[in-house]
Amino acid sequence: MNFKQSIQAEKENIIKSICQLVSIPSTEGRPACGMPFGKGPAKALQYVLDLGRNMGFHVENFDNYAGHIEFGEGEKTLGILCHADVVPCGEGWICDPYVPEIIDGILYGRGVLDDKGPLIVCLYAMKILKDLQIPLGKKVRLIVGTNEETNWGCMDYYFNQKHVPFPDLAFTPDAEFPLKYAEKGVLQYELTMPLTGEISFSGGNAVNSVPETANVLLPSSCLSDLLANQSALEKEYGCKLDMLASEDGIHLTVSGTAAHAARPEMGINAITGAMAAVDSLHLQGDLGAAADFYMKYIGKDLSGQHIGAGFSDNESGSLTFNVGKVTVRDHRLILSIDNRVPVTYSCHDVTLAVQKTIAKTPFSLEHEYATDSILIPRDSFLVTTLMDVYKRITGDINAKPEVDGGCTYARTMPNCVAFGALLPGQPNTMHEKNEGLHVRLIDTWMELYLEAIYQLAK
Repeated sequence: MNFKQSIQAEKENIIKSICQLVSIPSTEGRPACGMPFGKGPAKALQYVLDLGRNMGFHVENFDNYAGHIEFGEGEKTLGILCHADVVPCGEGWICDPYVPEIIDGILYGRGVLDDKGPLIVCLYAMKILKDLQIPLGKKVRLIVGTNEETNWGCMDYYFNQKHVPFPDLAFTPDAEFPLKYAEKGVLQYELTMPLTGEISFSGGNAVNSVPETANVLLPSSCLSDLLANQSALEKEYGCKLDMLASEDGIHLTVSGTAAHAARPEMGINAITGAMAAVDSLHLQGDLGAAADFYMKYIGKDLSGQHIGAGFSDNESGSLTFNVGKVTVRDHRLILSIDNRVPVTYSCHDVTLAVQKTIAKTPFSLEHEYATDSILIPRDSFLVTTLMDVYKRITGDINAKPEVDGGCTYARTMPNCVAFGALLPGQPNTMHEKNEGLHVRLIDTWMELYLEAIYQLAK
């Protein structure tokens, strides 16, 4: 159907609503009464639900874990799964990430791509279909979570504790076009080493992001060696080293480039740069042991080969290995790891392989969190319908469904795929500083999601 006139009529409201939602800081916070993931996610969820209610939809809030917005009377339900929480912002933004601005045609702000912008676009697509009174054969339900970027407690509560029935088919606008029919397994865990003394080492702010900065305190006697090694380390690891001498030692700050953990090759890992710098000093004690382990079993290897987890398959390619955080807590050095596991292997396969490799090292594997891969048949109604929509709207007739390393809500239920929102050639700044959305692309998003909802629900 031709929705162009309706899209233009709503364009200004869409941008305004995206900006208002982005202006709500909604990283996971300390739980409070009635706010299981903190004030920010609860406030963001309530904004979306209020917006849907004002549009005339039926709205329900499930104790600020999740909510849904729906219309239609069909026996079957089309689900659209989105989330209102975001990852931390980091430093170096072109604007305040919670005060979104349009600069040279790009709307900057945390969440404009992941996932607040796509969420708002899908909600307005539902509004247009309702306002035009286009008959649909299925109920359409926009499901909004608040804990997607961490452990998905929102969806566990919504589906497993409140027992809301699964939609019959669904998509989530939280990856890339044309469509992701399969997603690698996600395995996150900690590699921990007990400490015999006091050290200061920190870096990264989320296990599912390539860390942009890392900081380590070194003995004052290391300054000359650091200066001698600086150029070679920066060249080999692509990061920047800054040193500040103080009474307690040398404060080394390493700067890299953030990226999503599913695509670690797109970033520069500051923790790796810091570990390489420490290793070049040949220190004794805890720092030296940690750096020796890191460079032997991890280093610049992004496929898990060095640590014994170099799995790959023809369907989905190689495992990815990302060190997202390093912290010192309770007399332990902790490396937070994110692996994306090929679809023909289980996360347990990887756990066993890593445990075997590190068995005789000072490190142990703890606090494993795993969600195995998903695979929706490429010839299913869901996949073929959405691929047809994508090809007709974009003219990209040679497009094929893809496998992704990302972890989306498609895993929460049967018969769900990731459909967008990033278009081919659109800069992917999810989880990075200066997350930005080209305003002109909102029109294409609206066309795609309007047609997708109509074709799946008619």
